[in-house]
Amino acid sequence: MDIRLIPLADVTEADERAWHGLAADALAPNMCLDPRFLLTARSRPDAHEVRVLAARDGGAWLGALAVTTKRVAPRLPVRALTTGGEFMTSQCDRHHPLLRRDRAPEALDALLRGAPTVGLPGLALLRRFPAEGPLADVLATVAERRGMRVHERSRDVGAWAPREAFDVVPVPPLVDGVLVDPPLSTGHLRTDDARNLRRVARGLARELGGPLELREESADPAAVDRFVALQASGWKGDAARGGAALGLDAADERWFRDSVDAYRRDGDLAALRLTAGGETVWAGFQVRSGGGWFGLLDAYDERFRRFSPGSVGRIACMTYLLGATDAPFVDPGFGSHYAVGARLWPAARPQVDLLVAARGPAAHAVLRAVPLARRLGVAA
Repeated sequence: MDIRLIPLADVTEADERAWHGLAADALAPNMCLDPRFLLTARSRPDAHEVRVLAARDGGAWLGALAVTTKRVAPRLPVRALTTGGEFMTSQCDRHHPLLRRDRAPEALDALLRGAPTVGLPGLALLRRFPAEGPLADVLATVAERRGMRVHERSRDVGAWAPREAFDVVPVPPLVDGVLVDPPLSTGHLRTDDARNLRRVARGLARELGGPLELREESADPAAVDRFVALQASGWKGDAARGGAALGLDAADERWFRDSVDAYRRDGDLAALRLTAGGETVWAGFQVRSGGGWFGLLDAYDERFRRFSPGSVGRIACMTYLLGATDAPFVDPGFGSHYAVGARLWPAARPQVDLLVAARGPAAHAVLRAVPLARRLGVAA
């Protein structure tokens, strides 16, 4: 197995095909490490620092990480490879590596221990790494086998909807791409929250003079135009209020359009729009990577905010995706900082920032010194 460190700008067509194959067969799928997400960001200034660390066997990719390097702490003159540079931290809520499911321990071992052979530090800062599940088990196995020190710097939780935790309900066939009165699965919600969701859904239909309709518009390129306009119509379209709508930044909008096009070409896009009485109340773009669905972006019409259109739209979307496809999960891509949105999801996964001394005496010395550094206020 060989290790390569590839700037995004230098990824070849052959690399992209091998990377795509890895993303499709990953032990833990991750939209943010899918080539259709990262390669379409190459023109963004903040993505120039991102490089792909790839473990390869022949022409196949067995593992991949999106990395840069940074100081471990402002007052500590030691650098680490990190999955959390400027671009990844601001644009991605999932940083964990892609590992071929049938060779995952071997691939992760190669990535971590092989990093110094391509000029990267032997100390790794793995941000937003799953604290439970198959990926956590693989890291524990590799760390024990190699005697790697692992230090947990911080912990958070990320909302998601695994199929087994969700009350999957049958979804009727769409008629001309439209589902009238779409089912809203609320079995996972608290009683009061479920009752309130059904109440505001009825309120939307009553206010707008027509039933709720879920429209599947993945094949329609104009869906992006409608979404950009919807997002810009609310506070997100006002930079003075802290808004960050796509329409305010040409690079953001171009990246979104290119990424959507890439997923659409592969049939891995779900562009959904919730309407009533001819008015759009919510719209969202979801993409499929490695079998699972991931939330890309969504928005609602703020004129109807008293009816919680964002909550109704997300529940309708989740119900549709799990009821109409065989996906094992839907991952919205946000953590505990978004408390209102997180309450809609049936489960939460702990995720951690880890320092891993993968190789070399300097890396191990840093982790041995962590207890003292914490007392001195040097390290987080």
